[in-house]
Amino acid sequence: MKIREFDLERYYGKYEFTTRFQLSASDCESLSIGELLERCHMGPETILEQRLGYTETRGALDLREAIAAFYPGCAADQVLVCNAPQEAIFLTMQALLESGDRVVVLTPCYPSLKEVARSIGCEVVEWSVVESAEGWKLDLDQLEKHLSRTTKLLVTNAPHNPTGLQPTHEEWCRIRELVTNHGVKWFSDEMYRGLEADPARALTPACAHAPGAVSLWGSSKSFGLPGLRIGWLVSHDGALLSEVEKLKDYTSICSSAPGEVLARVALEHAQPIFDGHRRCIADNIRLVDGFVARNSQRCTWFAPQAGPVGLMRISGETASAHAERIRLEAEGLLVPATFFDLDDAHVRIGLGRADFPEALARWESVVAG
Repeated sequence: MKIREFDLERYYGKYEFTTRFQLSASDCESLSIGELLERCHMGPETILEQRLGYTETRGALDLREAIAAFYPGCAADQVLVCNAPQEAIFLTMQALLESGDRVVVLTPCYPSLKEVARSIGCEVVEWSVVESAEGWKLDLDQLEKHLSRTTKLLVTNAPHNPTGLQPTHEEWCRIRELVTNHGVKWFSDEMYRGLEADPARALTPACAHAPGAVSLWGSSKSFGLPGLRIGWLVSHDGALLSEVEKLKDYTSICSSAPGEVLARVALEHAQPIFDGHRRCIADNIRLVDGFVARNSQRCTWFAPQAGPVGLMRISGETASAHAERIRLEAEGLLVPATFFDLDDAHVRIGLGRADFPEALARWESVVAG
C-alpha cells in the first residue's frame, strides 16, 4: 500500500507541542482523570481497580451498551470499539473497498477520509461544500450527479470539519434518499456530534437513519478526551462490522482497558460535558466576532453552526504566510486550509480550548500592530 503523507498530522507533529497557543485545535478542552471522575461523581477506585489485561476485540459489553444508548434502534451487537477513530476509518475503508471502486467524499475533510480510499486504488470524487455570501452550504444537486454513475461509497462528515457547517434535517433526509435510491453505502463521520450550537439541529446518526449506513464517533472531539484513544463504529450491517473486527486483529487487536472504562464513564455523563464545551465554544465565537469586526480589512469568517472549528478567510497575504507569522510572533499555531486541499486563503479556527481568549489576544496584537 502506498499512501500520501499525512501533511496535517506532520505539521502538528512538528509544532503542536512546541508552540504555546493552539489557535486551530480541533478538540475541546481536555480533562484530567481526576476531573473526569469528580465531574461524574465517581471515586478513584473506578479506574484504580481496573485490571490491565486484554479487552474484548469488539470492546467491553458495558461500554458497547453505553454507546448503543446514543443510537436509536441499535444494540450493543451493532457496536465495534476501535483504538481511536483513525483506526476505525482505516479498517472500514479496507473492509468496504477494492481498487477501482468509486467513492464520493464530502470535502474539505480530515485527510484520511479520502486518502485511505485513494491508497486502495479507488476513484475518489470530491463533493465540495460551497462558500457563499451567507456561509458554507451543501450542493445536493451536485451530490446527485456524483451518485448518478456506479458509486460504491459516500463519505460525509457532519458537523463538518473544517467549516463548521451542519446540514439541515431536510438535507440529511435528502442524502438518505439519494444513497438509498442509488444503492450506495454511507460512511458518516460524526465526531463532533453533541456540539451543535442549537441542539434542535442535532441530526439522527446515519446508522439509525439509513439502511446499512456506518456511523463513526469517539472520545476525542465532543468529549475532549483524545488521550483515551477510543473510537467506535455503529451499524446494522453485521457482516461489515465482522470484517472490520477481523482486520483489527492485524492492527491493535483490542483497545486500552483504562481507556474503555473512562470512555464509558464519559458516555454515562455526556450531557454535562457537552454543555460545558458548548458554553466555551459560544464564548469564543463572540470573541472571534469582535476580532473580525475590528480587523474586517484583514479577515472574514462564518461562525460554525456545530462543532468547535470554523474557517477564517485571510486578506492581504496567503494563509500559510499569515500562519507562519503568527507562530513566530505570537507563539500561536494556526492551520492553513491548504492542509485540507483548499486554496491558500483560509485558516482553521479552533474554539474549544479554555485558553483561546489569551491566544486570540496574542494573535490580534500582531495583526493590529
